[in-house]
Amino acid sequence: MIYNDHTLRIGSRAAGRAALAIVAALALTTSLAAQEATPLPAYPLDAAGVNAFDRPFMAPYAGTLDAVSDYGQYAAFLTPGVFALSAPVSDWFGVGAMYAGSALLSYAARTVLKAAIVRERPYLYFDGAPADAIAEGDHLDSFPSGHAIMAFTGAAFTATLYAERYPDAPERLPATIAAYALAALTAGLRVASGSHFVSDVLAGAAIGSAFGFAVPFAASRLGWLD
Repeated sequence: MIYNDHTLRIGSRAAGRAALAIVAALALTTSLAAQEATPLPAYPLDAAGVNAFDRPFMAPYAGTLDAVSDYGQYAAFLTPGVFALSAPVSDWFGVGAMYAGSALLSYAARTVLKAAIVRERPYLYFDGAPADAIAEGDHLDSFPSGHAIMAFTGAAFTATLYAERYPDAPERLPATIAAYALAALTAGLRVASGSHFVSDVLAGAAIGSAFGFAVPFAASRLGWLD
C-alpha cells in the first residue's frame, strides 16, 4: 500500500490525539489512585488536641438526644407564633416580616460560617461516631451550632418584640421564659449528644440572639409597626 503525505499527516494527527488521550487517562487514573491512597484521619481522634475549655464537656454520640434536640430547635424557633395572641391582626404581617428578616440573617450567618470553618464534632473523639454523618461530611461542621443559632433567634426575637411593642401583654412573661428554656435545652442537648462543643453552642447562641434582637429593636425604633 502506498502512503502519500496527506495520509501520513492524518495518521500522525490521529496518533497524537490517541497518545494525548492515553496520557490524560493515565493522569486521571493516577490522581484517583493517589486520592484513594491518601489516609483518612484515624477515628477516634486524640482529645488532647481539644482546648481546655471544651474538653471536660465532650460526649460520645447519642442518637436519641440528637433527635430530641431537633424538636427543641423547632419549638424554640416557632415561639414567635405566640404573637398571634398578643398582637392585633393589623400587626401580623409586620411581625412576620421582621421575624423572616431575623431568621434569614441567622441562617445566612450559619451557612457562611459552617462553610468557612472546619471543625470536627466531639463525637469523633469517641467510638461509635455515626457513619452516615461522616459519609455526608457533616462531621466537620461543628462550629457554630446551627441549632443554637436558630433556637436563640426565636427566643431573642420573642423577648425583644414583647419588650418593645407589647410590654403589657399577659403572654409576655410565660412566652419569654418558655422561649429561652427551649433554646437553652436545645443547646444543652447538642452538647450532650456529642454533636457540638460548648463553645459551638455559645457562639450559636450569641449569633442567634444578636439577629433576633437587632431586627425587632430597629423596626420598633423606626416605627415600622406604627
